[in-house]
Amino acid sequence: MAGPDESWARGVGPGDDAASSSGGASTSRAAPAAGEAEEGASPDSLRNTESNIRRLEDTIKHCAARHKYLARTKSPSDGEKVRWYFCKLPLADKVLSSSVPRTEIVGKGDYFRLSERDSLALEASFLEREEELVAYWWREYAQCSEGPRGSLVESDDSEYLYKVEEERVGVPVKGGLYEVDLMRRHCFPVYWNGENRRVLRGHWFARKGGLDWLPLREDVSEQLELAYNCQVWHRRKFQPSGLFAARVDLQGSTPDLHALFTGEDDTWEAWLVFDTGPKLGSNTIKLRRGFPGSDPIKPSQDELRQQKEEEMDDYCSQVPVGHLVFMVHGIGQRLEKANLVDDVVDFRRVTANLAERYLTSYQRSTQRVLFIPCQWRKGLKLSGEHTVEKLTLDGVKGLRVALGATVHDVLYYMSPIYCQHIIDSVSNQLNKLYMKFLKRNPGYSGKVSLYGHSLGSVLSYDILCHQESLCAPFPTEYLKMECASDRSQGAKSTNEVAVHDSATEDQDTSRHSFADSINGVIDEDGTRTDTSHMDGILPSCVLENSPNNNDTVVSSVAVDAEQNDEENKVENYQTTYTEEGTTSAEGSSISRSAEEVHEEALGKDKLIVSLEEEVKRLKARLEQLEQQNHLVTESISGVEGHEGKSANHATNSGKLFTAQGSTNQSYSPQIRYTKLNFKVDTFFAVGSPLGVFLSLRNVRIGIGKGQDYWQDANIIEEMPCCRQMFNIFHPFDPVAYRVEPLVCEDYLKKRPVIVPYHRGGKRIHVGVQEFKEDIAVRSQAIAHQLKSLKVKAVAAMLALSRNETEEDGESANEKDRSYGSIMMERLTGSPEGRIDHVLQEKTFQHSYLSALGAHTNYWRDHDTALFILRHLYRDIPEEPPIKH
Repeated sequence: MAGPDESWARGVGPGDDAASSSGGASTSRAAPAAGEAEEGASPDSLRNTESNIRRLEDTIKHCAARHKYLARTKSPSDGEKVRWYFCKLPLADKVLSSSVPRTEIVGKGDYFRLSERDSLALEASFLEREEELVAYWWREYAQCSEGPRGSLVESDDSEYLYKVEEERVGVPVKGGLYEVDLMRRHCFPVYWNGENRRVLRGHWFARKGGLDWLPLREDVSEQLELAYNCQVWHRRKFQPSGLFAARVDLQGSTPDLHALFTGEDDTWEAWLVFDTGPKLGSNTIKLRRGFPGSDPIKPSQDELRQQKEEEMDDYCSQVPVGHLVFMVHGIGQRLEKANLVDDVVDFRRVTANLAERYLTSYQRSTQRVLFIPCQWRKGLKLSGEHTVEKLTLDGVKGLRVALGATVHDVLYYMSPIYCQHIIDSVSNQLNKLYMKFLKRNPGYSGKVSLYGHSLGSVLSYDILCHQESLCAPFPTEYLKMECASDRSQGAKSTNEVAVHDSATEDQDTSRHSFADSINGVIDEDGTRTDTSHMDGILPSCVLENSPNNNDTVVSSVAVDAEQNDEENKVENYQTTYTEEGTTSAEGSSISRSAEEVHEEALGKDKLIVSLEEEVKRLKARLEQLEQQNHLVTESISGVEGHEGKSANHATNSGKLFTAQGSTNQSYSPQIRYTKLNFKVDTFFAVGSPLGVFLSLRNVRIGIGKGQDYWQDANIIEEMPCCRQMFNIFHPFDPVAYRVEPLVCEDYLKKRPVIVPYHRGGKRIHVGVQEFKEDIAVRSQAIAHQLKSLKVKAVAAMLALSRNETEEDGESANEKDRSYGSIMMERLTGSPEGRIDHVLQEKTFQHSYLSALGAHTNYWRDHDTALFILRHLYRDIPEEPPIKH
């Protein structure tokens, strides 16, 4: 490593770097494009696969910079292994990495050790650009006025750095969930917004108050490495304590900090001393160069946990991702202690432990599953939230805040104003995460699944159901669609009467002679109603007082349309049967005698009676519409009179109807859905209220051909674009509902499938309860079969006499295959497939006391994790195929 003098001689500052590492992100202002990898390196080449590890080992072996880090002596204190660490606590906003840790030795438990493969990848990237990286690090230390304990001075490009942090690409670690920016020594998450964590290169280590070797800060290690290269132990002399050793003064945060080197070339030892006392006491710490590796002494519990974590990271670095699962959260993410990332970490840890126990080595080595959180609520700001906060009462403030952070998300989604924003947030976040994954895993050909919890399952379902149309009316508009359907049927019957009447007119062209009698009937009460008076609409006051505002508005439009139809019919009759004397004034040359008309009328008495009845019916209908029109006109005139515009009532009312009526007819909230950039293999709805959402919308799961099956013409059917769907719930979860009865009616009486206990089989009380229920069900089935056998025997004997046995059997098989069962097979991929799966409650678990925990505990539930894990590995055999 270059020393302080060499670093300052180079004079490289924060603005002079081109990339953070080999393949790291270019964050300098001079970089052509932020976030692009260094030329010649790609994210795929930095993955810790077997081939890349061999390449990195070969690169380190032949790297010229590596030679000076090799062990030059045979001393037990000498070594050459380098390990990298990252801090448990995140860095504060815009704080330089050189400002932490505050002490020369990191605190026990403050830093986590990266796995051997991750450290190898980081070290290879470090050696390729060692001079540049070390120069930048020393400049950071200089910006801290008194070293690590000084004031925190921001670098010139720190503000720009945080603007492009989303685009950074570094060295992947911990299975690709994190990446390391070597230039600034930041470890940052890839798939969610998180704080930067300090990364430390451990080359010199100290054993402080325990058995574990802890790394020293880079500036102290650099000074000790310089003393080691100079073989400072050759200049030993007696110290005030009486020890024959070489003293090396160190620059650090502790006053009078120095190191003592004793022994010869192959026996040298080193200590770090924090005071100048006459004797080596408690402030003296043993040092060594290089990571010690396996210690013959029994490791501590912390060390065992650290080794377990490293083994998992090494596994993730070797096995490629074969299945990607996006985990969409539900309500509650606005709560202070709620964190989806922590929940996914818990779920990932549970599945990793279960995979070691229940999956074979071949299955685990073939693929691994990557769980990525989808935080759609964190960056979503809704305008209504600020108003709701102002309206919140002070009484039981904490409870109100908790309800506002949870239940309000459901209300926002049910609002046509904010539904679009929520759908866009989920869809855009899913596409963004997938593109990030493809950028780091080009050529990915594995599967993608969705895990939706609570409200997240409803959001995921709605998105999957609209991947083809990409547009749908707002869910509450379904009710209006049903009302419009009913009214359209009524209008259809009216049109059929009009068609029938017009056909009657075409059959007989001699009805002109009866115009006098018809006109007499029509003109008994005066002139025909003026249609211009119907060009109005109910004002807002009338709408508010009406029982159903939507129905009132729709009915006003329907009344106007029906009145026009009825008036057109009367006009047709009037025109058809106009008297000869009247038409002659318009230039008609038709002339008939009274005797001819009388003779023609004698043969058509029945036609006259039918026409008169029809005219009376039309007149009664016009009278009814005129009364409704009168009420509407009075309402409009009252409003206009209040506004001082009653003089132009007819004109203004017509314009009002045209403007407002067209608005009410054309406005229908439409939700636009974004096309996902991937196809979904399996959709897991966990703790889901999807069933009640679909029921309130009058929606069933199908392909749109089940009106006869459900015996409801207004049923709306949807089918999610996924290969399989599962609905997993706890029996005490108050938010969860079943889904299967919305797919097939036959499953209403069938119990959900019991999810197996992760330790095998079923719990005792669950097995006993299921045994009792099975006995009752089977006894009923036997009685039903005995009863049906009698009927079948009689039917079979009758069929034998008619030779219809074969035909009846075929028809019976067809009847057994219902529309709902076909939809179940399509949604599960198997004729015997099921959707609803229920978890087993614990033996001594109170239903009401455990209700809230049942809804939030899915992330840490072993049964749920094992069920999902086995499904994701269903296509991979337990043992490798035998080659013949």
